[in-house]
Amino acid sequence: MENNNDMFEFLGEDIYSSTERTSDHFEDIVSDSKMKGRHYSKRKRGNKFTNWWRSLQKWQRVTAVSCTSVVLALAVAVGAFRILFNYNYNDITKNPEDLGFESVINDKIVNVALFGIDTRDPKSFKGLSDSIMIMSLNTETKKVKIMSVMRDTLVPITYNGKTTYGKINSAYSKGGPELAIKTLNTIFGLDISEYATVNFYGMADIIDAVGGIEVELAKGELDAMVHEYGYVANLGLNGNVEEICKYKGLDPSKYYIKSAGVQHLNGVQAVAYARIRHAANAEGVNDDYGRTDRQRLVMEQLFNKAVKLGKSEYVGLAKALIPCSETSLSYSEIISLAFNILLKSPTFEQTRIPMFEYQMSSKSVKGVGSCVYYDLNYASKLIKAFIYDDIKPEDYIAANGVEKNDWYGNKGGTAGSTGSKNQPSQSSKGSSVTSSKPTDNTSSNNSSSSKPESGVSSDNSSDSSSSKPESEPSSSSSVPSEDKPAESSDTSSATDGEDGEPMD
Repeated sequence: MENNNDMFEFLGEDIYSSTERTSDHFEDIVSDSKMKGRHYSKRKRGNKFTNWWRSLQKWQRVTAVSCTSVVLALAVAVGAFRILFNYNYNDITKNPEDLGFESVINDKIVNVALFGIDTRDPKSFKGLSDSIMIMSLNTETKKVKIMSVMRDTLVPITYNGKTTYGKINSAYSKGGPELAIKTLNTIFGLDISEYATVNFYGMADIIDAVGGIEVELAKGELDAMVHEYGYVANLGLNGNVEEICKYKGLDPSKYYIKSAGVQHLNGVQAVAYARIRHAANAEGVNDDYGRTDRQRLVMEQLFNKAVKLGKSEYVGLAKALIPCSETSLSYSEIISLAFNILLKSPTFEQTRIPMFEYQMSSKSVKGVGSCVYYDLNYASKLIKAFIYDDIKPEDYIAANGVEKNDWYGNKGGTAGSTGSKNQPSQSSKGSSVTSSKPTDNTSSNNSSSSKPESGVSSDNSSDSSSSKPESEPSSSSSVPSEDKPAESSDTSSATDGEDGEPMD
């Protein structure tokens, strides 16, 4: 014990000075063992590194130290980035089959699904995706292309082993971003593997971070008084301002827009503008078609403003963007896309699918509500030509005409007519497809001559006649008839089917 006390005596002296721990008191346990060789090899390896380091010229040592410093700095920055900005990363499956495609079509092009969730909970990323866009980033041409997909598009959705028909915006609420991506890939033949979701609650802060946007407002967009849900409501920009301010605890009188024309909009006003559905925009486009046009315009201006920000302003943008967004893109992928495309003066192109009103129609479907019908197979051709061949939809239509299958001649067809003939993965042979140049500008309501001889009746009655009712699928359909919604003669439905949320 006395020796132990001496060993731990460290009052200013060597803690081993009072002990008798000399080499004579210890046996060399490695002198005749393999352990000695192991210690020797470590010293040898250490000498190799020392010799290599000494062999370097001064500039080579400086370079090595600099590179190491940069790597360490990046590692620290990434860690700080995550802690500071509360990065919402969602690691979805990377298996192509689970996302509805077989292989990447072009490795120079990154396709990202953009979803806007209209929820009042600032921390929620669940619900109907009332804004659906496909953003295509070409790392070679530095082009960014944005396509809107109509949220009420009637599509087949495969969930839990069962395929049913519903609005495309319900795929996100049922199965999250994976099911929404899979649905887009399946119906349009794409290879989307990434997504980003923005909660509309925080979108105003993002727009404010870039200094707002400029838009041209039509007079009718300011105050659109609409009789819906049993009362008259202002569903124009100023009416939307009131709703947004209510949830954000703001005074709406400070955000009203009083006159039409070109206006600078702050975040609250821009989000209110993007949500207008019951008024024609400055180009005369109304309803959901005008709404998707507004959303793309806001996104395009947001991108244009973001790429022109100074370095010091990016911190403010990140603080606004990251808390209200969720993405499958990793840190390295975000940085790569930012430096390779977004910070190199990219060019922007945008469109809507379908592009023209005469390429689609809408009806009310029992259990689903008011839907938009169009030829998904033809839409797939337009989208892929736009993304991969750099051909604008209007140019593709001018060169190839508009394909009209069984949905076209019957006021947009029926839920039952959207069978295998309407899938991009299948051939359109035998589907009674004709072509018409867009210069005809023929409304689908007057295109009875293009009806296929399929025996599909336009009668909505439920009597047992020899002709097929509209809710029955064509014989070539790959989806069981009981899974397809029956068409309703009631066109006043204002709900999103099983989700039961208002159309606005």
